[in-house]
Amino acid sequence: MARTYNFETTIQKAIDDGIVPGVVLYARNKDGTLDYSHAAGYASLCSSNPRPMTTDTILALASMTKLLTSISILQLLDSPSYHDSFPLGLDTPVTDPSYPQTYLPDLASLPVLSPTTTDPFATRSRTKHITVRHLLTHSSGCGYTFLHPPLLAWNEWKLKQQGKTPHLPVGTAFAQTVPQQFSCPLLFEPGEGWAYGCGTDWVGWMLEKVSGMSLDDWLQENLAKKLGLERGSVMFYPERVWPSEGEEGKRERVAEMGKREEANGVGTAGGGGYARKTRHVDTPQLMKPADRGAFGGQGGFADLGAFCEVVYSLLVDDERLLKKETARLLFEGQLKEEKAKQAINESMKTPEWVVGYVEVPAEAKGLVYDWSAGGLHVVEPGKEDESGRWRRKGYLGWGGVFNLNWFVDREAGVCGVFGAQTLDPCDPLIEPLIKDFEKEIYEKHGAK
Repeated sequence: MARTYNFETTIQKAIDDGIVPGVVLYARNKDGTLDYSHAAGYASLCSSNPRPMTTDTILALASMTKLLTSISILQLLDSPSYHDSFPLGLDTPVTDPSYPQTYLPDLASLPVLSPTTTDPFATRSRTKHITVRHLLTHSSGCGYTFLHPPLLAWNEWKLKQQGKTPHLPVGTAFAQTVPQQFSCPLLFEPGEGWAYGCGTDWVGWMLEKVSGMSLDDWLQENLAKKLGLERGSVMFYPERVWPSEGEEGKRERVAEMGKREEANGVGTAGGGGYARKTRHVDTPQLMKPADRGAFGGQGGFADLGAFCEVVYSLLVDDERLLKKETARLLFEGQLKEEKAKQAINESMKTPEWVVGYVEVPAEAKGLVYDWSAGGLHVVEPGKEDESGRWRRKGYLGWGGVFNLNWFVDREAGVCGVFGAQTLDPCDPLIEPLIKDFEKEIYEKHGAK
């Protein structure tokens, strides 16, 4: 008899209530007794062509792309061909011209934001080099404008000085290349803080320079092929993978975005007499990125079954993607400077900006976070309290702004992926669905 899950009922109710258009779920465990997949709702709410969500629907990953790029750069570190020609490691500087193979002049030119009482947009020269480690762990000072108001204000000021107006909202506009998109000043000296941002995008840019391959080609050759996945199951360019006539059906595997409207008397009835309706949103700049570079921190697409194969490979440590000693970098904290360690734990005390469930760290609990080479890392899970605790020491996970989330817990022996496609970032109504899914997978399939 097939096992039943309470979270399936909860998710279906959320779909019926207009909270989320559709959801895809995958989960596996280390001992092989769990190989779970489930899809519900819609991949597109377009009135002319509504489509159901399926387990092989392709979703825009947003920041879940970061894990794929992190694995890619670690594969580069694994490669003897690069070790033999020049030193390459987590502490290799990317802003030092004496390391020409990894030197990123556009990144090296960025100053540090240093506002004064008379000039809120003042900057100063950077005094420390940025390393690969800094970029992977969000301790480089490179931030996102939509998360850091000082950067948003500086960017708007700079565009005004240049007489330019962005074609999309300034916090989300996509330029053609990483340097064009992320030319804002640093928030702090490298290593002297922690701020979630575009470091992984710069890592992808560096990988392309060092390898001579596009990031998309690297994924096809060194991730999809090694895992036995079909071409296009993990990618940056759906339109390039299936460009010809007759392949429209494959392109229609790509989900479209929804956004929730809330108003009395509109749409499907929600709780408390309040009405909700999730409508279709046309996002051509996002869903058809064939004319711009690969953004390693946010620009990926994947069939979540393929993404689950990635995290499962990390769970069982099968060396299909990374050597064991290199894969450990994903399951160990990689922040070196104490200021950065303090800053990430301070940031997680107000996690409303994070997609998915983040247990708030507190000294009394002993819960401690770090950032590994690939995601949020639990250094110490802390003491159990009345709310319960299921994550173990070494837990690794993160999400994407369109309300996606993934996790890998080697000690508990479980991994999972949750996927939605909504323009309701970090949605407090979807977060409980992500939490319930993860918690029940742990409870029913995690090692005791």
